[in-house]
Amino acid sequence: MSGFIGDLLEGIASFVSDIWLLRRQRAGRNRPKNAVGKDAADIALFDIRVIGLSILTLAVTALMFFVLGLPLWTSLLPVAAGTIYVGYRWIALARA
Repeated sequence: MSGFIGDLLEGIASFVSDIWLLRRQRAGRNRPKNAVGKDAADIALFDIRVIGLSILTLAVTALMFFVLGLPLWTSLLPVAAGTIYVGYRWIALARA
């Protein structure tokens, strides 16, 4: 039970620090301030996209490597594509 509570607290702290980081990046680039609720909704949507993309990437990589028998470097191409997409979405989020 204490592991669950610790993970829950860690998730909350990570979410709050993501909001803080986003607001600091926007302030550093002289962007207009958004409401905290809008920033929280943007971070929540970003986190959902990252989690969904991570699950999809893991499934495709496992399929390519274990089922199709492709080499590991080829099987890791979805991971590279997912990383580039997540980086692009974070930059777009910080510029909004």
